[in-house]
Amino acid sequence: MALGKFGKLTDTLLQERYEKDIKYIKIYDQYRPNYNQTAITPKFYSKYEHSEIDEVDPLILEKIHESKDLDARQKREWPETSNQLYGWWSVPLVKIDRNDPRFYFPRVNSEITTYGMKAMQHRKG
Repeated sequence: MALGKFGKLTDTLLQERYEKDIKYIKIYDQYRPNYNQTAITPKFYSKYEHSEIDEVDPLILEKIHESKDLDARQKREWPETSNQLYGWWSVPLVKIDRNDPRFYFPRVNSEITTYGMKAMQHRKG
């Protein structure tokens, strides 16, 4: 079997990668939970891991109820994500003069809608 131009180098790199995997990665074929350790995330259905509603600060609870019904623009002054950036400022920066044909040229119908309208009229007879 021919190793090619980089055969020895590739074998050395693969061997090094394999040794690091053996050293740092442990593969489990059976999983048993450790009941002595606390869970990373709490279970919402557990009656032992949640706090009582009386223990929650009423001011915090009121703020949560107020903010859940608000829009993203009402909660924050600036967009937090790039998706929020689109449509955040709905007012145009420059006023559009609709009488100037150089800058305002709306298309009433596209080619596809014109073709569709003709096809619908043809079907109706």
